[in-house]
Formats: sequence, C-alpha cells, structure tokens
Amino acid sequence: MTKLDASEMEHWRRHGWVWLRGVLDQRTLADLTRWTDEIAAWPETPGAWMRYYERPKGAPGTKLLARIENFLPYHKGLAGLFGSARCLELLAQWCGEPVVLFKDKINFKLPGGAGFADHQDAPAYVDFGVDHQLTMMVPVDAFTEENGCLEIALDACERVFLPHHPDGTLEPDVMANLEVVPLLAEPGDIIVFDAWAPHRSGANRSAAPRRSYYLTFNPASAGDHRAAYYARKRECFPPECEREPGVDYAERGRQFNLANPFD
Repeated sequence: MTKLDASEMEHWRRHGWVWLRGVLDQRTLADLTRWTDEIAAWPETPGAWMRYYERPKGAPGTKLLARIENFLPYHKGLAGLFGSARCLELLAQWCGEPVVLFKDKINFKLPGGAGFADHQDAPAYVDFGVDHQLTMMVPVDAFTEENGCLEIALDACERVFLPHHPDGTLEPDVMANLEVVPLLAEPGDIIVFDAWAPHRSGANRSAAPRRSYYLTFNPASAGDHRAAYYARKRECFPPECEREPGVDYAERGRQFNLANPFD
C-alpha cells in the first residue's frame, strides 16, 4: 500500500473512485484466500457474524451463501490486515483525515449468484448521521464480465441522491445516461469508491465464485457508528438464525438490503 500519486488523486476527485493495481503481495493474497475459506465455513452463530443467503430463481431448494458481515471482531488475521496502519493511512489520503471502520462484509457471489442492481450506497447509511463514506473493495478472485465484476460510473461523484425507486435502486435512465465501465480487477488489486458513486454488478454466469471484501469507513471526525449500525441492522434485517417467524424482513430491512439479491 503506497502513497497516492497526483493522477490517482485527480481520478478520485473527478469520478469518486480509483483502481489501484497490484497492491497486495503474493503472501498476503495466499493468507486472504485461506482466511476467506475459513470464515465461509463458520457456522450460524446468533449474536456474532452475520450470514446471508440467496435462493436463485429457477432452482427450487437451492440456497447459496451470499454474504458474511461483521466478521472482523472474530478473525485476528483479517482484522490485522484491514486495520493495519498502512491500510488506514492509505484511506486517509482519500478522506483528507483519519478514518474509522463503519462496516465490513464479504460478498461470495457463487456460481449462479445474482447481480446487484444500479444503486448508490449512501441511502443505506445516511440515517446514522454520516454523509461521507468510502469503501475499499479487495478481490479474492479475478473479476470478469462473466462472473459479475463491479461496474461503476464516470463523472458522477456529486453527493446527491440520484433519481431512485422506493427500494433505493436507481431509475433505469440514470445509469443509461452515464458512462459505466467494468473494472476487471485481479487479486492483489484494490478499488476504493465513494458511497455516492453509482455502481452495479452482474450475475455470476461462470463456474467459479467471485469473492470480494468490502470495508466501509467514515471520517473519524464524524464519530464511530459501527456498533449503532450493526445493532440496527440486526434488529431490522438479521441473519436467518436470528429471525422470528411471521416477520416481513424484506420490508422491515429494506434500507439494509439495498440492491441486494438476498432473502
């Protein structure tokens, strides 16, 4: 992880995202792959990490692991990597000040996994009193158009809510009127994007997973909202092992399931 150069900072200011290539070394990548397999095997545990699933259309009875959130408190290796001074110093360059962790998740996007609709992340976060977040995306597997890589807009980093549906997803003509680029990132790369940057991803039509970490941070001056965020999410959109029968979590947890294909 290195100091950003002038061209990278200019790309960030203009577009609200930047793609850094070859940041992580092979040893770190080997650790990251091993750790990803470890947390994927963790059992359902109420009150701890949060496992979410999707059930692909046209495949009755099929249940795919789609996401695990809130894993850093329970994994020393990942906490050490993503909470390292080098990582936090890199993110502070984009933010303009020190940052604190807001949330952590890994999307697995297994073969047959659905895509994520056009959206901004900000609508899911603004209720917590913070209007500036940035997310560090760390691929475990190579991103391809076939497996549903990140697709993100150019010249659309203004901090405004773009026209959207009641569920928070963007209206169709928003992305249609923007230049959207696929980011064919490799393991070892890092992508950082602002919560206001419009983005999406497609379904995984390949035979292998497209796993990627997402670590979301906010400026330290805005306070530490991680505990409040997860307390509210656990109340409104808990993992399956914590759900009560008869509750409509799709409606109750709409804010926390923005553009996601999860149950």
